[in-house]
Amino acid sequence: MVTEDELPLEDEARAPILVLGVGNELLRDEGVGVVAARALAHEGFPVEVEVVEGGTGGFDLVFELEGREQAVLVDAVDMGTEPGTVRVFTPAEVEAEIAEPIASLHQVGLLDVIEIGGMTGKMPPVTIVGIQPKEIAPGFGLSVQVGTAITEVIAQVHRLVDQILQERRDPEEP
Repeated sequence: MVTEDELPLEDEARAPILVLGVGNELLRDEGVGVVAARALAHEGFPVEVEVVEGGTGGFDLVFELEGREQAVLVDAVDMGTEPGTVRVFTPAEVEAEIAEPIASLHQVGLLDVIEIGGMTGKMPPVTIVGIQPKEIAPGFGLSVQVGTAITEVIAQVHRLVDQILQERRDPEEP
């Protein structure tokens, strides 16, 4: 028999800001989001920020996103640019400007996860930090170009998180 203490309950103490790195490390540059999240976890963010390695969580990532105030997602994105290029997008800009983030989540695209989450009404505003991969193929480790871009990814995530934290402290008056 399951006791009340063993039931999975919603965690009310979740950080309001989520930094989520996704991807598949078994496909070389496709794992850049996870590698970046691992590096970001050691960056000493304030308690309002949680960094999560989402891996290939597919639609389960909706549960990581739900109920947050803001989310920053890091993923490989085929932008048709030079490998290692880092760009910041909203989901709407991704849909309008590029094909799609790499379908890394067991053939589920990141935009699909965001769209499904939006149907629940609990999806936070999302910003995507996309990195152009060089090689999506079986194997371990990032290409030199993508590995070098991790420094810029970390800087972009810090910039976004600082901006979100500033907006939380000084909300605009209507």
